[in-house]
Amino acid sequence: MSVVLPVVTAAVPVPLWDVVIGREALGPLPDGVCPVDVRVARADMVRGGDLVVGYFDELPGRRWMPTACVGEVCFRALPALHPRYRDVFALDGLLFQWMGHDLALIVPAGLAPVTYAAGDRVERVAERRPHHEALLRRFEQRGTVTGAVDGVVTVRFDGEVLPVALPTTAVRHIDADSAQSNRDMYGFAHGDTVTMPYRPAVRGTVVDLWRDVDEVKTAYVVWQSEPPQDVRVRDLRPAA
Repeated sequence: MSVVLPVVTAAVPVPLWDVVIGREALGPLPDGVCPVDVRVARADMVRGGDLVVGYFDELPGRRWMPTACVGEVCFRALPALHPRYRDVFALDGLLFQWMGHDLALIVPAGLAPVTYAAGDRVERVAERRPHHEALLRRFEQRGTVTGAVDGVVTVRFDGEVLPVALPTTAVRHIDADSAQSNRDMYGFAHGDTVTMPYRPAVRGTVVDLWRDVDEVKTAYVVWQSEPPQDVRVRDLRPAA
């Protein structure tokens, strides 16, 4: 399993031109975020920790959209450069759907600081190679904060024993509804302890959840006494 670090550029997100945007054009902003702090930035200028709150619609009509990507709410950026295409980015760390010149509405991290405390659930973007597959899979590796000080956060990630220290720009809080959404769809959430009915003594921690092209629901489980394994969700049960 490898960790994907945010893209670091020398550019500082700044307005590209004077833009007047009403609050109703932005949609709801997080508490404490002021509309006057919103900036226009190219996708390749977005840094880890920036709050992405909108994008410029290139379709006829050309308008600012109040979500970062179609179907998504605003999020803390964990930008990543595509491994093969030099001008394609994933601002959320997962979906490579931004060209470098695409325009986004952001609140720079310095104008919308975020704090972390022990017990907070956070995520970073990591990579792993599923069994018998050639391509790396990017996924949200989630964990629990054990401490935070001076721009550094210490996290024990699900399925791992030792905590790691990371800059706060390399992680983000998990959306409040995410765990419930996982349980509704898969029956489990990241960090849950599971077992299998035909091997009840073997326990493991759910680290990743997804549906493949055939709609098969699968979990990546780190077992306590066996190697990690991709397991069909229907073969798992919550541990007592």
